[in-house]
Amino acid sequence: MKSKLLYFVLSLLAVTAFWSCDDDSTAGMTRITYYPELTLEGATTVFVDKGSAFVEPGYTALLNGEDVTDQVQVSSNVNTSKSGVYSVSYSIVNEDGFASNASRRVIVLDANDPVEGAYYVDPTSYRFYNGAALAYGSSFMILVINRGDGTYSVDDLLGGWYCQRAGYGTDYAMQGVVVFEADGTITMLDSYVPGWGDSATSLTESSWDAATGAISYNLEYTDYPFNFYVTMYKN
Repeated sequence: MKSKLLYFVLSLLAVTAFWSCDDDSTAGMTRITYYPELTLEGATTVFVDKGSAFVEPGYTALLNGEDVTDQVQVSSNVNTSKSGVYSVSYSIVNEDGFASNASRRVIVLDANDPVEGAYYVDPTSYRFYNGAALAYGSSFMILVINRGDGTYSVDDLLGGWYCQRAGYGTDYAMQGVVVFEADGTITMLDSYVPGWGDSATSLTESSWDAATGAISYNLEYTDYPFNFYVTMYKN
């Protein structure tokens, strides 16, 4: 009888321990985490005239339907006294450490500079290879920015062919440094494609016209070779 009683007590303890462990393992599992929703107002790319103020277009943040915009952390490197491409970053984190992030690109340009600006590639521009021409077919934005030393940076001498048209991303844009000569020609000083680690062979048949905002050239690239006949216009 004692042995049966002892067995019953041990069994009861085991069951109690099982439920206790089960309760511990499920503790907190029913808690709901609400993710913050961060929304930017206005455009994600903003143009600002050099010397003027950058006006924040605005943003909102919601957490489980509650307005928590005042909890958004904003960081910026925008300097409107200098031409260039800058960014504004937005972030909000909930109590469980889950974040929502967004960013805005701010492009500062000097409206009084005869060359500097945002240019748009003429869709009839084309790549010539192995006896055949293939048109760009769309207009892609190219930034030309004064470096302050008599030279200008061009964010993609390839006119967006690989970066934007093919969708490869900015690593496949040909960064360039050029001089816009007084006689209306363009001299290429440097070029580089980070994704492939190479550069252009030559830039010829070039011209620029401040009055019409037109730039054109023939860029030869690789030993195949590819020739990119690019025409673009300042916006």
